[in-house]
Amino acid sequence: MTGVESRDCTVAIGRHLHEEISVTILESSLNCSAGEVLLFSGRMMWRTGCRKLPLSLINSRTNTLIVKQRVVLPGNGVILQYNSRTATKKYYQDCDQQLFGPHGEIMTPVQLPDGRQEVVCRTFITVAPRQRIAIRALNADLGPGDNHTHFNYILVRDVSTMRTVVFHGKQQFLWQSTGSQAEIEFHENVKDHRTHFWAEYQAIEPK
Repeated sequence: MTGVESRDCTVAIGRHLHEEISVTILESSLNCSAGEVLLFSGRMMWRTGCRKLPLSLINSRTNTLIVKQRVVLPGNGVILQYNSRTATKKYYQDCDQQLFGPHGEIMTPVQLPDGRQEVVCRTFITVAPRQRIAIRALNADLGPGDNHTHFNYILVRDVSTMRTVVFHGKQQFLWQSTGSQAEIEFHENVKDHRTHFWAEYQAIEPK
């Protein structure tokens, strides 16, 4: 991330759900006094730094990591090396899914073999930095839409703002994120065989 003309530079790193990412900072020419900084963010961590960066080791704890660099002087920046390994702690459910790329399909999670209903299944979506995510529900049948006392709903979260929206029943919708990451939670009865959800997502340009 050196020699970049843009003041802000962002790199997204993604791996399989059962892996975590470690980043080593090999070189840094950031000018801390000028306000230049490096930011690491993930689902379970957030860290900024500038001083004493070389040879620092950053662990994401999850399978995705966003690295943002802000420089003031042209040519300044850092050189990073990243690796992935099996996560030391399982932070996901077996029914969770990770989706990468500019477009794809979102389906009702596969029922767990033991039939447990207390598990919340999630779908994580990550697109290229600076892009946003548009989710269009094409076929939704989550059970009776007027009975909100039962946990037959999905929750869509905008990761950059942590704003969430809940959808019930047979409601079809078009939802857009403000950043490049989104999460969908399928709650309780959504995993029952009587419910169904099918949607498409697409990466869109920022406003």
